[in-house]
Amino acid sequence: MTNPAPSTDELEGRALYGDNFSPEQIRRWYDTEINGYFDILSKHYQITDSDNQYEYSYHAFNRFHAINALLKHRFGTCLALGCAAGDDVAPLAPAVDRFVAVEPAEKWWKSEIGGKPAQYLAPSPFGDIGLDSASVDLAVSFGVLHHIPNVSHVIDEISRVLAPDGLLVVREPIVSMGDWRHPRPALTANERGLPMDWFEAIARAKGFAIKSRHVCMFNPLAIVMKKLGVSKPMASTPFVALDWLVSEALRWNIHYWRNTTVKKLAPSSAFWVLRKTT
Repeated sequence: MTNPAPSTDELEGRALYGDNFSPEQIRRWYDTEINGYFDILSKHYQITDSDNQYEYSYHAFNRFHAINALLKHRFGTCLALGCAAGDDVAPLAPAVDRFVAVEPAEKWWKSEIGGKPAQYLAPSPFGDIGLDSASVDLAVSFGVLHHIPNVSHVIDEISRVLAPDGLLVVREPIVSMGDWRHPRPALTANERGLPMDWFEAIARAKGFAIKSRHVCMFNPLAIVMKKLGVSKPMASTPFVALDWLVSEALRWNIHYWRNTTVKKLAPSSAFWVLRKTT
């Protein structure tokens, strides 16, 4: 059984495809995505070795847009969503007492992240988080929510487990990522970006205030750098800073469904730091 056809609002970014799916549709989506990222790493990029290790190349990117500011604070428990072996959140270890990771691929489960204790949990297909209310001080989701159908429910769950004034850090694509109705190279079957205005409206409705937002990932710039021999541009702080400046300058041209070359001359992702207010 295939997923239903998207509506005009979903194609144009006024609504999020999959957010109103039935339990049966959510289960089918979950079963397809459960090991999708692991499969992409191991089959498409071929960088996973026999011990399920991989090279994480976004540290400069994450530090510039969020982690450096977070290191000025202290957090008891950090909830890490879809963090694989924890490489993306390990730089937060100096500011965190313990990690709780929600990760579907048990190949990556471990007992510590960055030298701090870590507890791994399997995700619920429906987005429920098996933690007590107000039990988390920081939640981090780097490129995870666009793999989930019912994103608004997951944001609601994150709000529930966050303590008052807790922070949520999110990095997500803000474009459709091509036409998800057809197979796309190096992408899982269902992933699609989160429209920026839609996401921010949902976040506010779930009790969050926006502390900061950085648009980023101007893809033509990365393509030029790779042609110049820079294979991992997001590992370079000068490139990340340049990417941010160009992305902010072209923010006016953001379109969710980028079906022309001109529409692609805009940032494709965003970083948010959100604070729980209610």
